[in-house]
Amino acid sequence: MPFFKSRGWLKMVPGPLVAVTVGSLINLFLGHYYPEIALRGDHLVSLPVANSAGELLSYVTFPDFARINDSAIYLTALTIAVIGSLETLLCVEAIDKLDPEKRVTPTNRELVAQGVANASCGLIGGLPVTQVIVRSSANLQSGAKSKMSAIVHGFLLLATVILIPQILNVMPLASLAAVLLIVGYKLAKPELFKKMYSAGPYQFIPFIGTIIGLVLTDLLIGIGIGVAISLFCILLENYKIGLEPHREEKFNKTYLRLPETVSFLNKVKILGTLGKLPDHSSIVIDASDTRYIDFDVFETIQNFKVAAERKNISLIIENLPHFGSISPAEKLLPHDQETQRALTPSIVLEKLKTGNTRFVHNLMADRNMFEQINITRNGQFPMAIILSCIDSRTSAELIFDQGLGDIFSTRIAGNVVNDDIIGSMEYACKFSGSKLIVVLGHTHCGAIKGVCDGIEFEHLTGLLDKIKPAVESVKSEAVESSNDQDKLMKRVAERNVELVVQRIRDDSPALEAMSINGEIGIVGGMYDVETGKVDFFLDSESQMLETGS
Repeated sequence: MPFFKSRGWLKMVPGPLVAVTVGSLINLFLGHYYPEIALRGDHLVSLPVANSAGELLSYVTFPDFARINDSAIYLTALTIAVIGSLETLLCVEAIDKLDPEKRVTPTNRELVAQGVANASCGLIGGLPVTQVIVRSSANLQSGAKSKMSAIVHGFLLLATVILIPQILNVMPLASLAAVLLIVGYKLAKPELFKKMYSAGPYQFIPFIGTIIGLVLTDLLIGIGIGVAISLFCILLENYKIGLEPHREEKFNKTYLRLPETVSFLNKVKILGTLGKLPDHSSIVIDASDTRYIDFDVFETIQNFKVAAERKNISLIIENLPHFGSISPAEKLLPHDQETQRALTPSIVLEKLKTGNTRFVHNLMADRNMFEQINITRNGQFPMAIILSCIDSRTSAELIFDQGLGDIFSTRIAGNVVNDDIIGSMEYACKFSGSKLIVVLGHTHCGAIKGVCDGIEFEHLTGLLDKIKPAVESVKSEAVESSNDQDKLMKRVAERNVELVVQRIRDDSPALEAMSINGEIGIVGGMYDVETGKVDFFLDSESQMLETGS
């Protein structure tokens, strides 16, 4: 239709008005020349025609209060109110999505206005009204941007019904139905079905179920079917929430991390896990991520304490003070000696990964620092020691979202190692119970750049000399990206971490022995200062940390 699109003035004429006008004219033509095929009677709009003001007022019907005690009236009124409210809410949702400015309609105000209008309408014998997507979309397509369009629309409808009912009565209902079908198609295009299908079965099945229910029954039953299917999908998804226990066979230990919401649907899986624990084993139930736990599940865990004692099972319950809602301040507590002993290197590594994920997504835990100060004033039981660079962007506590008393933090330019630092690691692991050593390098490191640029200055020269083996190693690899300075520096930083990890193993037989025995882990990682993400890479000696075996 290039002809119509090229003429801007035609865009001012609403398409539905053109369709209804053309349909009416065609039917008038057929009625005049071919009456046998023209539409008439019930196929046309039928409005009462008043010949005088008195006749118009006769259409006003006042309520019959004689039946005010009839219960059937109240049931009918309630049904109409529910259906009208649901239809209005559905139309509000649809028109808000069509609005190019993406404004949000206040639904409470909309329902109150509808209730007042329907009550007033009923007092003069009128039918109840709801928001209708056809009127709303017509206003929107005509360029309306405020609620004044609905007011003007209402007055225009009133004026046409009173002044020109004869003209309205020549409109074929088929033309109005065609307009309604087009509006419906625009609201439910095939792309919408594809989008819902790609969203997954828990979105698509309720969507299709609601549509089928609406088509085969009515609005109220169709919505009820959709709600029932949605509730079933929600319950099924909650039942399948990950509660798979992590098993440390080497230490005969099971680690069970509870999800954010623990409902009665999770009780069966928890009972199954606890029931399969062998005698003389250990289990840690970690509620660090939990915000709510159902009473039935909480009671199950508390009751298991008796069974654990009878079967000589070591049970550690972490951050689970009570049932119901759990506030972060009550659950994010520093480790004590008992919970620290329950940790393994792989669990600690997973905690650091989880903390980094929270950091990257700006979901850092809300900790009660004053409470943590009080808890740690008499002792500390950190789970890891982290060797990182002095770079102001690489604070380990922030990167891994840890609180007071959670980690030892050792910082030096270029995250290099010397005898003093290795001694600190030996203290952290042997005498303070830490389970993991992390050597953390980072991108865009100033010390790495200094070595690559050949900087020499006072004591700094000796420090940078410790990084030179990494530079020589990378040069010998003939890295394909050696012409890219950033990539070269990143590879040097990674290689420096690998060499520092190896030196810790070589220079400390005590730490190496603890690593081989599974008491601690030694890993390297790279922090990306642009994304905030930490990528861990493990050597052959500590590969077990990734698998948890």
